[in-house]
Amino acid sequence: MRLFRRGVIPLTDSVPPPSEREVLRAVGIPHHEQIVQVGEAGVREAIALAMRRSADMASFFAVFRTAKVVRALPDELVIADAPLGMLRSSAFVRRFAEAREVAIIAVTLGQTWDDTLDELAKRGEAAEAWFLDALGNRLVDKASRRVEERVSQDMARAGLTRIGRYRPGYGDLPMKLQALFCDFVDAARIGVQVNEAMSLWPRKSVTTVVGFRAAEDDADIVNADQTS
Repeated sequence: MRLFRRGVIPLTDSVPPPSEREVLRAVGIPHHEQIVQVGEAGVREAIALAMRRSADMASFFAVFRTAKVVRALPDELVIADAPLGMLRSSAFVRRFAEAREVAIIAVTLGQTWDDTLDELAKRGEAAEAWFLDALGNRLVDKASRRVEERVSQDMARAGLTRIGRYRPGYGDLPMKLQALFCDFVDAARIGVQVNEAMSLWPRKSVTTVVGFRAAEDDADIVNADQTS
């Protein structure tokens, strides 16, 4: 069965507004359910302002590209049309040893977030800037997972199921791979660039690799458990 077309696929969408509980978890106050429960009035106001501002900037831009797994080496997963070394990581190979396809994803909330955070800092609104920064981290992660779900739905139609995700900087997957990921998906078309430190710009941007294996592999595991 044919998957969606090969090559880089752009996507523009938005993240659903987070609940107050999600906001509080994002800013490091997990023991409250509502902002009104926060004791200090100034902190409550800064969180509420950051929440409202983030809702106005919840759109995101993404590009993704899928590729067949060609072979698994001891320290590298080789995929079609990608340069050698792009998925070089022994831990990654162990986790995705059964993968038949991978998807490389780049997502950004855009330059508006950087501009807004810089302006808040310039005005001395340090608390709101801090809370908004934390919310941005949560939202860009949710955006990446939203794109991952879109890819997973297409993969499911081809009989493939998701294994999991990995990002540069996790385990032994080095940050320098961000540059290869961005080149592979042409992240520049959504304004994402890699600086000398291998961090992404705009700041609220992430890259992710997701592995997919044959769905019947899961069925085999279940059947083996039932008969053991």
